[in-house]
Amino acid sequence: MDKVVELIEFGYECEYLDFKERQYHKDKSMDFLMDIMAMANSRHNGDKFIIIGVKDRPEGKELKGIDPKEFVDSSNYVQLVLNNIEPEIEFDYFKYEYKGLMLGVFRIYKTDNKPYMMRKQFGGLKEGHCLIRKGSTNTVAKRSDFDYMYLNKGQFEIRFLEQSLHAVHVKEGYASIEVVLANTTELPITIVAGTLYVCDGLRKELSRHRVYGLDEFIGADFKLALPPKSEVVGQLMVGFQSSDPFRLNIDEFGISAEQFYFELLLVDARKKQYSATMNKASVFVDGDFLWKVKEQKGIPHKFRTHR
Repeated sequence: MDKVVELIEFGYECEYLDFKERQYHKDKSMDFLMDIMAMANSRHNGDKFIIIGVKDRPEGKELKGIDPKEFVDSSNYVQLVLNNIEPEIEFDYFKYEYKGLMLGVFRIYKTDNKPYMMRKQFGGLKEGHCLIRKGSTNTVAKRSDFDYMYLNKGQFEIRFLEQSLHAVHVKEGYASIEVVLANTTELPITIVAGTLYVCDGLRKELSRHRVYGLDEFIGADFKLALPPKSEVVGQLMVGFQSSDPFRLNIDEFGISAEQFYFELLLVDARKKQYSATMNKASVFVDGDFLWKVKEQKGIPHKFRTHR
């Protein structure tokens, strides 16, 4: 399921998600600066979203949409933030069509340079003013919030070292791809869960694969501890099934003409999320993972492992 659709249908206002009925026009510039700053400062480690054109009611969400002719260009918001908030907040604002209505979506990302605060006075916001998103509300940052931000300086970095996911470990039922995980923070991080999402070029999810180990197949009890200022390189092992080649349009030779979009999402013991993405990725499949594909095409398959 597309991430934005998932947020609209199942999400609730929290430290990484907010719904607004109307766009921020010029008379609401101060409100926009407050919302974007608070979101950027929230403790959530992944992307944050403000979805415009949706009214959040206690009884459920009401889709309002926005007039396409009144859509505010992203550059207006970017310039407003650059002029008034420091350091720079990276975000996108784009149109999104949902159930025949046009919505606007702010996606705020790479917010690892906290705290974000006012660089000068703007309306009622004074220089140095700092807001943080807690739950579904914006509040003034306190000493404990600043302590948390500075103690968590640095980041948890994930990088793919290979362009292809290799589904060749049939007996154990997993696929692998080489990654580097780097903890440059001042605190230990223990990864307790993870999922690799394989999407098409439009970022529509095709399949998802649970993380089961790094260089060793652990299974559902997988945990990985990284001390402060540490780095590890290894083969990330994710679940893979013989039905997955159908979802990924893999042929009987174990390849696909499509290029994929990978998103790896890891979760630590404190429920923080970390992600990495890769465009133009591929999936290679071999062995008994292909038996269902071959069976559908009437091609005999000699099993190397038990079905």
